Amino acid sequence: MVAPGLLAILVAGCEPRVPEELQPDSVLRERLGLTEDDEVHRVVLVSTDREEARPDSTTVPPGAWVEFVTGDWRIHEVRFELDSLAPEAADFLRSSGQVSSPPLLHRDARFVVSFEEAPVARYPYLVEGNLAAGRGVVIVRPRP
Repeated sequence: MVAPGLLAILVAGCEPRVPEELQPDSVLRERLGLTEDDEVHRVVLVSTDREEARPDSTTVPPGAWVEFVTGDWRIHEVRFELDSLAPEAADFLRSSGQVSSPPLLHRDARFVVSFEEAPVARYPYLVEGNLAAGRGVVIVRPRP
């Protein structure tokens, strides 16, 4: 039997797990080595009367991942707007090689961006493809 005081210390020392809906799927676990402790936010790219990111604003803590996924059969590309970024945020994307995606050519194609060691900032991006460009933003906020 565990003493009540010890149990309280053990529970207090446990970090909360990442909510299930933000945990990586099996593909990201296998290909990128992510675990259930990694936080992945999903943005779906679609074309309606223009290119769209759904949601168009995603707020993440440093260390999280953002997965851009095509939700239709049209071509989409994601490009962060370097001239609209704080200099340290632009430097982060350049140095990590995550400024833009390759063309995402089929449904469920992915572009995954790691915000590990990313500065707290707004990261505006364009979604380009077959129609007028759409816009979105990833906001990296400090951990509480």
